[in-house]
Amino acid sequence: MEEIILCNICGCELREEEDIYEVEDEYFCRNCYDTHTFSCAGCEERFLYSNNYGDDTTCLCRDCYDEDYYHCHGCDCIIHREDTYWNNGEPYCYDCDSDYNGENYINEYSYKPSPRFYRCSDEKNVRYYGVELEIDEGGKDDDNAEILYNIANSGDDVMYIKYDGSLDEGMELVSHPCSLKYHKDCFHWKEVMQEAKNMYYRSHNTGTCGLHVHIGREQLGETYEQQEEVISRIMFFFESHWNELFRFSRRSEYALGRWASRYGYDEKPKNILEKAKKGHVDRYKCVNITNFDTIEIRIFKGTLRWNTFMATLELVDAVCENAMYLNDDEIRKQSWNDFVMGICSENRELIKYLKEKRLYVNEPFENEEEI
Repeated sequence: MEEIILCNICGCELREEEDIYEVEDEYFCRNCYDTHTFSCAGCEERFLYSNNYGDDTTCLCRDCYDEDYYHCHGCDCIIHREDTYWNNGEPYCYDCDSDYNGENYINEYSYKPSPRFYRCSDEKNVRYYGVELEIDEGGKDDDNAEILYNIANSGDDVMYIKYDGSLDEGMELVSHPCSLKYHKDCFHWKEVMQEAKNMYYRSHNTGTCGLHVHIGREQLGETYEQQEEVISRIMFFFESHWNELFRFSRRSEYALGRWASRYGYDEKPKNILEKAKKGHVDRYKCVNITNFDTIEIRIFKGTLRWNTFMATLELVDAVCENAMYLNDDEIRKQSWNDFVMGICSENRELIKYLKEKRLYVNEPFENEEEI
């Protein structure tokens, strides 16, 4: 005798297999399935509304809620951890936090103001670099953010601050696009880093922080085709000198695999770029090409040591210079030693750092402590 399955809600008979909807070991007709179950906004699995740990707008299973979401202490709405503001140990949404604190110095993760470009008055035809420096362990504290913001922006409005869900108790310091010389001579990075250390923030000595550098595409070539060629040679450089850059980065293999993985070596730079474009779009690559206006170098670990920070910017600038003025054949033949011996003597922080890491010449050099 054929087994008759009944809808758990209305009791109607479900005779055809395509009319049976099963959720959490219960059976439903189509109408009751639509009315009494939901698709989790996190994992997209189906659950009973009685097991909704979110709200009417953001329905969540218990596992996804516990892992990524909070109820706002002010209005009780559901907020993702990347958009959560903390006050006195309680989670708030952006609107309630604004009411609680007045002006917010830590913006939402999605915050992206119109870029402002800065260079020194004597500079022309520069490349612009935007920096994202993650700091952690000192608290997601708007008062701290206000102090760092005011130090950085005591002259020009060059830096803003964001929440980042990958950090435990920290924030992300983001610069507007600046020339390398401006970062060195005009940006108050030293003072910002020193004050962050005074507040017990850390960057290198964490398992969470990165230092990401954005490069403006427009400065890599006059035409789109020229820009693409330069980008392909930048990607080739990272693939062909991966071991040296791994040591430079201070990252672990696990961290690189998770946050800044490689594409894979090919002897033709253009093939690496084409492979990246044809593959799954993923920003967690050593050279992230998913942004429209910039490419992003993600390989470096965070730091609050000025020499390491500036050496990183000088390296990125040297790699760009290298990719712009060598052709594919020349960059293929270039060894690591060829590259470092061609670094401009003005890049003092880079040369010092390369010596510390035994990536320049094998001579004794006293290391400073990373923070």
